[in-house]
Amino acid sequence: MISIHRSKLGKRLLIPFLIALSLIVPLSGAVGVVPTAAAVQTPVFPLPPLTDAFKASALPNVLVIGTGGTISGQANDGDPTNLQTYKSGTYKIEDMVAQLPRKDKISDVSTYQFGNKGSGSYSIGDLYDLSLTVDQALQTYDGVVVTTGTDTMEDIAYFLDLTVRSGKPVVVTGAMRPWDVIGTDAPANLYNAIKLAGSNKTQWYGTVVMLNDVIQAARDVTKLNAQRLDTFGTPIFGALGYIDQDNISLYRLNDRALKAGRPEWATPFDLSKIQKTDLPMVEIAYAYQDAGGGGINGLVADGAKGIVTAGTGAGGISSKMSAARAEAIKKGVIFVTTTRTGSGTMYPSDTDGIIAGDSLNPQHARMMLLVALAFSNDFKTVKDWFWQFGRQDIAQDDVSAVGGPVEEPVVLKDIAGHWAMSSIEKAVASGIIRGYTDGTFKPNQSLTRVEFTVMLMNALKLQGDGASLTFKDSNQIGKWAVNGISQAVKAGIVSGYTDGTFKPNTPISRSEMAVIIAKAMKYDLQAGSTTGFKDDAAIPKWAKGSVKATKDHALITGRSGGVFVPNDPATRAEAVTILLKLPAIPIS
Repeated sequence: MISIHRSKLGKRLLIPFLIALSLIVPLSGAVGVVPTAAAVQTPVFPLPPLTDAFKASALPNVLVIGTGGTISGQANDGDPTNLQTYKSGTYKIEDMVAQLPRKDKISDVSTYQFGNKGSGSYSIGDLYDLSLTVDQALQTYDGVVVTTGTDTMEDIAYFLDLTVRSGKPVVVTGAMRPWDVIGTDAPANLYNAIKLAGSNKTQWYGTVVMLNDVIQAARDVTKLNAQRLDTFGTPIFGALGYIDQDNISLYRLNDRALKAGRPEWATPFDLSKIQKTDLPMVEIAYAYQDAGGGGINGLVADGAKGIVTAGTGAGGISSKMSAARAEAIKKGVIFVTTTRTGSGTMYPSDTDGIIAGDSLNPQHARMMLLVALAFSNDFKTVKDWFWQFGRQDIAQDDVSAVGGPVEEPVVLKDIAGHWAMSSIEKAVASGIIRGYTDGTFKPNQSLTRVEFTVMLMNALKLQGDGASLTFKDSNQIGKWAVNGISQAVKAGIVSGYTDGTFKPNTPISRSEMAVIIAKAMKYDLQAGSTTGFKDDAAIPKWAKGSVKATKDHALITGRSGGVFVPNDPATRAEAVTILLKLPAIPIS
């Protein structure tokens, strides 16, 4: 169990757009990727800027984005005992937040009215805009709350989970009773959602749903009852955790949280790369006794590019549905198999045109197929994405690939023939780095500031305790890295940015790597140095002396063509090769 008693976050005055960029998975090499004819102009939304008072405050900044739903509903005829007949999406989110008591004790809260209607009234194009709104907000705010109706809350939440690029907290909440009736759950749900988003507890979890004090993963949660306040649940897997007054307790990690800060945390579904019109029509066909094939035929005729079948038992459909499906596959329609039972896993087969939906329910599988088809029309690519991003199975290689010495010999299966193969093997053997437990090293993957720093400390083999970490974002540094970072801080090797942050999960550039190495080696830096690289003019002034020093000591070399490419992220292979060249000198 992970438990806290009211967390106060340091203010991030400036959230660099590089964090969002670092999470983008490139799609240029994927087979069947839908091409974009011209650069996409994504909309910019009129979000409220942070006030000077909020910037100066020690509390986290949370933006509440209102979309309507029961939570903002008004009882009919002004009758506060009318729990079931009401007008959804009546009250403005600004007024609702203003009524919350003591919110100034947990967060600095701003609001934005995205819309004000029932959740089922929003189109897929609207969800495209909502996701981009959330990401725009997270460039400035520490967390986002989205209020929406409960009818399709799980659909909306999973769409956000698949598409939002930032790893910061995104909390979706709503209510089963309107805002102004007796016994309403609306104010408490809104208050606790703000508290959760500001706590930073669900950073890297992806989007979560929070109602009735219970925290659920967007991928797994579903609405179980039409009326009850505790309607949302996660079959089989269970909730992530709970909120009890000032205590926020998380009892399990999901697969996304285990990939925190790593490039593979992000899905390939970056909406800024497509137009909302690229999101295709994807539908659900429900199976039942002797079901006909007309439903599937009609959906194909309407233009469906993908269809999810909600099958009986382990995904079974009738012979008539099966025949209609076979004909649709010939026309290029992709199918996903799920179960109508409410839980259970569909396992892969070799059938062309049909993808196993794993444990996704039909409505979640539809969202996954919809966004996948917006980025690729290739069956194998979409199938692979379902396995990698839809399945969310926890694998052993989800453990960070940076750490202590490997106790047993490791044969890395993805480095054969790589230019750095020999260096990688030496670095693994010496405890500088270790491979993933699935036998891979991912040599061409970029590494983060925290990963490189820990690798460097492993190479230098510093002993003793480090300094206390006082960065505003120290809570983003994983436990596995705290000792290495604190040692580097004490040794004067690394320091924070001028805004007081360390940005541990931002990919480290080649310039930054040179500066850190020069500090570790205590090189004398020459002012006004010329490095000799063809792109010398592109090297930042603050890094030029370090780049020259590390080049002169034969630690860092240029890339092909005699260029240094100072702003490119360093790869794991490059870092290993450099670290093996470091002289074994103690640092006092």
